[in-house]
This record gives sequence, C-alpha cells and structure tokens, in this order.
Amino acid sequence: MKRLLLWACFILLGKLAVAQQAQLKGSIADTAENKPLSNAVISLLTKDSVLVSFVRSDAQGRFTLPVRSKGQYLLMVTYPRFADYVDELNLAGESMDLGKINLIRKSALLEEVVVSQKLGAIRIKGDTLEFRADSFAVAQGANVEELLKRLPGLQVNSKGEITAQGQKVQKVLVDGEEFFSDDPAVVTQNLRADAIDKVQVFDKKSEQAAFTGIDDGEKTKTINLQLKEDKKKGYFGKVKAGGGIPGYFENEGMINSFKGKRKLAAYGTMANTGKAGLSWEDNNKFGGGDNFEFNEEDGFFYSYQENDEFNTWGGSYRGEGLPKAWTGGVHFSNKMDGDRKHINGNYQFYKQNVETEGRTESQYILPDTLYFTDQLRKTFTQNIRNNLNGFYDLKLDSLSSLKVTVNGSYATASNQSSFIGRSLNEDKQLVNQNIRELESDGTRKQLKASAIWRKKFKKQGRTISINYDQTYSDNSTDGYLKAINQFYNSLGENFRRDSVDQFKENQQSSNVFNSKVSYTEPLSKKLFVEFNYGYRFTRSDAYRSSFNKSLDGKYVVLDSLFSSNYEFDYNTHSGGVNFRWNGKLVTASIGANISNTGFTQKDLDADTSYRYSFINFFPKANIRFKLGAQRGLSMSYNGNTRQPTLQQIQPILENTDPLNIQVGNPNLKQEFRHTFNLFFNDYKILTSRNMYVNVGANLTEDAISASDRVDSVGRRVYQFVNVDGNFTYFAYGGYWTRIGKSKFNANLNLGMNGGKVNNIINGVKNTNTFASFTPSVGLSYDKENKVNFWLDIKPSYTFSKSSIRPDVKTRYWTVDNELSSTVYLPKSFELSTKLTYSWRQKTDVFTSDLNVWLWNAYVAKKFWKNKTGELRLSVNDILNQNIGFQRNASSNFITENSYNTLRRYWLVSFTWNFSRNPATK
Repeated sequence: MKRLLLWACFILLGKLAVAQQAQLKGSIADTAENKPLSNAVISLLTKDSVLVSFVRSDAQGRFTLPVRSKGQYLLMVTYPRFADYVDELNLAGESMDLGKINLIRKSALLEEVVVSQKLGAIRIKGDTLEFRADSFAVAQGANVEELLKRLPGLQVNSKGEITAQGQKVQKVLVDGEEFFSDDPAVVTQNLRADAIDKVQVFDKKSEQAAFTGIDDGEKTKTINLQLKEDKKKGYFGKVKAGGGIPGYFENEGMINSFKGKRKLAAYGTMANTGKAGLSWEDNNKFGGGDNFEFNEEDGFFYSYQENDEFNTWGGSYRGEGLPKAWTGGVHFSNKMDGDRKHINGNYQFYKQNVETEGRTESQYILPDTLYFTDQLRKTFTQNIRNNLNGFYDLKLDSLSSLKVTVNGSYATASNQSSFIGRSLNEDKQLVNQNIRELESDGTRKQLKASAIWRKKFKKQGRTISINYDQTYSDNSTDGYLKAINQFYNSLGENFRRDSVDQFKENQQSSNVFNSKVSYTEPLSKKLFVEFNYGYRFTRSDAYRSSFNKSLDGKYVVLDSLFSSNYEFDYNTHSGGVNFRWNGKLVTASIGANISNTGFTQKDLDADTSYRYSFINFFPKANIRFKLGAQRGLSMSYNGNTRQPTLQQIQPILENTDPLNIQVGNPNLKQEFRHTFNLFFNDYKILTSRNMYVNVGANLTEDAISASDRVDSVGRRVYQFVNVDGNFTYFAYGGYWTRIGKSKFNANLNLGMNGGKVNNIINGVKNTNTFASFTPSVGLSYDKENKVNFWLDIKPSYTFSKSSIRPDVKTRYWTVDNELSSTVYLPKSFELSTKLTYSWRQKTDVFTSDLNVWLWNAYVAKKFWKNKTGELRLSVNDILNQNIGFQRNASSNFITENSYNTLRRYWLVSFTWNFSRNPATK
C-alpha cells in the first residue's frame, strides 16, 4: 500500500512539474520615466474573468508567472495611480517572454481611454497606439494598405506613402523587425490584411537610445504589424496574373512561411503598368550616384547624383515615360536560443526599362534680357540591381551584445538619349540650335561591413558602445557624346557651327574606414551625459577621360581640357558631449560635436597637390513636452556644415552638354546651416480627431550657389561660389475629424513654403524670392462592406521673382481635384471608380492647355470560400487624356516639362489569395 501511494505521489509530482514548465516572463516599467515598477500586480485570468494565478514584480520590475494549461487568457497589470493594462493572450503551452510592459499614469491618460466605436478596437499601451485589425472591416483578400486607410489618424496616398498623426511613416515592421527592407510598400501592398492581428503606431527610438535607455530625441514614425498566431504556422500568400490591351501585363506573387519567430518569404513582380514592387527610393542608400560628397559632421564621403544626362544611374519610376519592371526578393529571419541570437537576411533583384519622350520649355531671366529654350528629348534607360544584406545580433550576456551587419550590391545601367533644342531671345528670335546624342554603360559595386559592441553596467544609465565599419565602392561609366551646335546673329544668320564627337571614361572609387566610441553616465535619476570620439579615414579616386577621334576614326586622342585624374584623402577626428534630461513630462538634450579634418587633393596628371584643414562645430538642442498620451510639443535646433562636392571643386571643364558647361572652383568654402523646427500633434481617440502643426526654417552662411555667365549666343558656363543671405521656411498643418457620430470624416490641410536664395548672373548678384501656398479640403465616407468614397480638393499657388528683373514675375495656380468611390454589390461584385481633374493656369511663357480629366475604374467578382479568388476588369485613363506634366519655378528660371506616360489601357487580372495553417485545415 505504501509503495502504491509512493508511486502515485511520484506521478502527481511529475505531472505538476510538466505542467509548470510553461512560464510567462516580462518586466513592468513607467512609460514617462522608463524606470522599473516594483510590486506591480500581474494577474492571469480566464476569458470569463476567473483568476488563475497572480504574482508581484521584483525590484527590477521583472516577473515570472506559471501557466499550467493551454488556452485563451486575459493578462492584467495593476499599479497605484497608473492605468490598468489588459491584454489577450493565446497560450500554446510554451513559455512566452512578453518583454517590457509600459504603464501610463492616469493623470496623463485623461480622456484617451481604451475604448472606441467597438470595445477594444483601439488601445493605448504607453506611447504606442494599437488597433485590433479585425475591428476594422476590409474586403476579403484586401492587402494591409487597404486596412491602414480605415484606421483613424492614418492616411495613405496614391503613391502608397503613409502618414500617421501628420508625420510620414518611414518604417513598417512585421512582428517588430524589418521585412525585406525598410521600404513600407513591400509590406503594405503584398501582405494580406486578414493575416494581421494588431497594428501598432509609435515613434521608434534610435538604436542608441533603445540601448542606453536615454532618450536622445531621435524618433522614427513606425508601424508594427503583429501577425495572428495561426499565421505563424504554415504558409500564406497571393498570386496575381493580368494581361490587357494594348500589350499591357501585370503579374505578381508573394509567399510567406512563418513558424514562431522564423520568417521565410519571397516575392516577385513583372509589369509594364508602373507597378515595380519596390519604390526603390533607397537608391542613395546603396551608393546611388556618380559623385561623392563629404559629410563633415560624421566625417565621411557619401555618394549622390548630379543633374547630368551622361549619368546612367537612376532606377526609380515616377510616372515619366513607359516602364517595364521585373523585381524579386527573398527574406529570412529567425531568433534562437531564447532570443540570444537573431539573424536577418535579404536578397533583392530589380530590373527596369523606361522609354521616354518629352519636351522641356524654360524661361531664363538675365539682368538685361530674357532667354527662352525649347528642347525635345527621347531616352531609353535600363537599370539592373542585385542587393544582398543581413545582420547577426548576438547577446553575449544579460548586459552586452555584438551586432555584425553586411550590405553588398552590384548594379549595371545603360542609357541612350537624343536631344533637339533651340534658344530664343526676348524678341523670340533664334539664338542657337543644337542636336545631342548620348550613349553610356556603367557598373557599380559596393560592399559595407560594420560591427558594434555594446555593454550596459549595473548602474542604470552607464553604458559604452564601440563600432567600426568599412565601406568600399567602385563606380565606372563609359560612353559616347555627339553634339552639333549652330549659332545665329541678330539678323538670323548662321555664323558659327561647333561639333563634339568623343568617347568618355569615368571611374570613381572610395574606401572608408570609420570607428566611434560612445560612453554614457548618469548624473542623477533624470540627467545623463554622453561622451563620444570618432576617427575616420577616407581614400577616394576620381578618373575622367575624354577622347577625340584620330585620323583612322578611333577614339584615342586624349582631350586634356575635359580629362582629369584626382586622388582625395580625408583624415577626421571628432568628439562631442551631450547632456540629456529624461523627465516624466519633459525630455531634452543639448550638446555639440567638434571635428578636425585634414584634406589632401592630388592631381596625378599634373603631379600637384592641394591641402587644407578645417575645424567644424556642430551644436544641437531639442526639447519635447509630453502633454498627453497622444499629444506633444517638440522644438529642435541643429547646426551643421556641408562640404563642396568633388564635382564642384575639381578645376576642370565638363562638356556633356556643350551649351551648359560647368567649371570647377577649388577655392569653394564649406557652408554652415542653421535648422529650426517646431512640431505639435494632438490626437483624440474618442472623436477620431487629429491635429498637427509643423513649422521650420533654414538659414545658411556661405551657401554654395551657382554663378552663371550666359553669352550672346545663349551658351551657359557656370561654377559654384559662396553667397550669403539664403534662407527658407515651411509651415504645414492639418485637422482631421469625424463628423458627429456619422461615418463621414473631414480634413483640412494648409501648407506653405518659401524663402530667398541668391546666385550670380553675368556678374550681378540675384536674389530670388519665392513662395507657394497649398490648402486642401477632403471629405470621406465609409460604410463597412457597403460603400466608401473620398473627395479631395487641392489648389496650389506659386509666386517667384528675381531682383535682376523685378518687372518679370511668375505667378500661377494649379488645382488637383479627386473623387473616388467603391461600391460593394450583391453576389460578391465590387465596382470602383476614380476621377481626377487637373487644372493648370496658363502663363505668358506656357500657353499650352494641359488640363486633364483622368478617369480610372474597375469591376471585380470574388469567388470561392472566404472570397480568396478575384477576377477583375480594370480600365486606366478611360478618356485617354493623361499627360505627364511638371512645372518648376526657382532661382532665375521657370521650367515646364511634359512627357509621355501611361495612357488608356484595359487589363483583365485574376488574383488568388492562398493560406494553409492549422486554422484552415
């Protein structure tokens, strides 16, 4: 009998031991001060509010709560004078780390409680605004972008750009980490809305601030998409195939296979309708540009793109020309060993062909006359890019970590362009005519590797971090330039003819080594100081050659006037100190960095060198007042220098456009910029009211500006010089609200910018005063799964005048009106239409009628269970009126650019949204 009881005890204890293996872990902290809260009560309840177990947090705010069985639970955290925290948990019998749970004081919460039109649809967790996705109905098979359009305070424009509480969203994460890249369109346009459990909107701190716990004022507006638990098992995705008349196609596919914290995904697109899968605005992130600029605040070269037709690098499509694009990508990420190890990798491919035909008309204001130019162009560009990037993040122990990041890219580009142009004088008499042909091919290689080691000490706020990175890039371009220019006198007689026929080779390479040490020390519970020191060495080479034809017709005769071979070395030492205050309602920082840089420029052909050194000072300050859970006021100031680019300094001629020739200026000085900014936002959950104001100004000392000299035959020779008196300003504001208890939402936006910029025209200083004013009014209505529509009216006024000719003023209005609507019909039919009217005021220079009615529409039918299949017929530009158009007024010229773009076409497409996981078996 005793032996039987003993065995029963062993079995019971064994079952209890197994049942207690699963645990909930986490920590509790104060949102305002980011400090741990001890003795907080953490309770686990059933969905019927029956208490299962509870525990109190320790001195560091940490807690461990046993979980004895699977199922759905409620987690509740309570603490005196703080709002209760409640969340739903779906426990699968495995341990779960909830991370840091931030509580908010009741005094700060005010009326913004955890309620909305539907109980629990909107919640505030600390500074995070959280939406439960299933509470906002979207059509079956809709993507995340359609879901975001229905969330209060969020707007998504026609380009897919997202705005949250008046600020542009720069990152969209999936379960807290980047997905393919930080391009939001990859996620929002490809992931399905029904895969999302929660949408979280917050200001993401910088990595350094997240590590130290000290708010440095650097924020990134971020959206995190939290996936449903059942979507983390199995796979889901979509496939779309479409074809139309005349010759259009749009095909895409994406598959996601998630298992716990492991994510595996792939996507691809193929289309000639303007859809490219990626916006590819990260062109500059991976070395997008032929030239290098030296950033003195950080002490390194970064590449940028000059306005040079011989430049083959591009890769983005913004509506100009007829595109064909092929894209693809693979993503893998996983967290292992209790999240100690985190790996993330991406490969992306991009190919785009664009054929463009266009016309550019300009008015050029000179001190004693006016010039008018008219140019026709025809171009074909092809860009192919491969990019591979990833990181490995290792937590060495509870206080230190090591992160290694690698990013490599290889790209090729080609360009074929032809131009036919002419210039007229103020009396509309012919001054010159020109024909140009450009043909070029290029390759770009870039590799960047970095490592950062971080360590926290037991004293809260004391940290140290050391990082090192190296970047290598190599850009090469070669091609042909052919040009014929004819010049005319006042009698209309052709008195001169110039021609150019050259082969060109350009090559630039850069090798950058950088290291930095940062140390933070708490001076009190709220006051911290940071010290940093950095060293950077840069070696760059710039080789440019132009060859004329020899007698046997080969391009072997070097034209020394348009050739150069330079070597550039930079050595930079920098250091700084910053003080930061982290209060409950106020966070602030003030500090400065100082750097000393030695610069050496060697002319390898002439065997000469030029050296100089400079000291730069970078003050900065910011302060933020927290006026509520979703209300705040922030002000900031930054001072920084901008160094001249190599293209601006090099004392050589560049004749890519023989009628617009740039001359280098080796005496060009750095400019210093003062930047001021004020931002206020106020969001009310209960009324869906959102308001923001953003005001800023920029003042520049020794601004780098152009000095133009235009001769009597309309030929422009320019170089960059330093000028004073430049300043710009901007002011934007917006107000969105729901009208009463109806389903109507209204918004009013006001925007303006302007300033004064100075340049030199034929030896005379010119001050250009400019301003633009853009108000807009919008009204929307949304009845779930029935009908929605959006009306937007956006007029814009532009003004510009130059001091050299105050009698010549540029004034014009443009108006863009948009009406869109979608109706959900019986039997799973859907009808949608979008009508846009663009009105352009004529001017004395631009007399063409460019007013356009643009009408797009589609009808769709959904099939199968859960509406996972869709057949759609869509028509683009039904009235066949689409015109590519841009108008720009700046400095002493105004330009109007018209070009071919996508016009009327029909497209029939079929989309299948597929999913296989435990919930669908």
